[in-house]
Amino acid sequence: MAKKKNNQPNVVYYTDELNDDFAGTHIKPKKVDQNFKYTKRNFLWNICSFLIYYLIAVPVVWVYERIFLQVKIENKKALKKIKKQKCFFYGNHTSFVDAFTPNILSFPTRNRILVSPDTISIPCVKNLVQMLGAVPVPNTLSGMKKFTESVYHLHKHSNITIYPEAHIWPYFTGIRNFSDKSFGYPITTNSPVVAFFTAYSKPKGLFSRYRKANITIYVSEPIFPNWELPKKEAQKELRNKVYDFMKDCSEKYNTHVVTQYKHISEKSEENN
Repeated sequence: MAKKKNNQPNVVYYTDELNDDFAGTHIKPKKVDQNFKYTKRNFLWNICSFLIYYLIAVPVVWVYERIFLQVKIENKKALKKIKKQKCFFYGNHTSFVDAFTPNILSFPTRNRILVSPDTISIPCVKNLVQMLGAVPVPNTLSGMKKFTESVYHLHKHSNITIYPEAHIWPYFTGIRNFSDKSFGYPITTNSPVVAFFTAYSKPKGLFSRYRKANITIYVSEPIFPNWELPKKEAQKELRNKVYDFMKDCSEKYNTHVVTQYKHISEKSEENN
């Protein structure tokens, strides 16, 4: 639920920080279980995927983000420190460009993004989004084993992007709480983690009249698993380091509020 008064930011009321989703797609999700083909073995399919990703998607995304949206990336040089290693990217989930930004960060290494089943639930674009790197998280317990195996298989040749907040809150300037569940992958594969944060500032510059905000992506230094700790504790430590980086960025760099999020309890207080 959202409302706007004069030139004030949109106000959106939420009830559950962990589960509310404001993407507004209203797509009926496809069942993703043990029968879903997370990885494709077909040679022709993989050739098409390679060509579409590198010859069409990456150039188009680069032009759209860097020229039209004027997206800036800070500290991308940190990725050079792990250029020979595959990593796991973790970012805040606040924009439709979240589907494209990791591809720019990851280049020239291929990137895969863990997505909700909604993403592959439109018949006409199912194969296309998978070719572009979408890997749906199963919505059934039966699919988890095959999904996890696929993540490890894909990670041998690709970086993997995870949005631990899970649900998109457009232009949200804070950081929502998230669990350490998804941080088991870098522990198991002994892979570095790179956090990135999408921050918003007042629109200015080329094409500014067509943007609600300017976007800057802040990239962390590589974070490595601590093998002196038991796995569960190392997993929690990774989560906390990523969360702290995002929290710090949200407090330092978010200077423009497009949409203000308030708990539903505040609405009743405002009406009194």
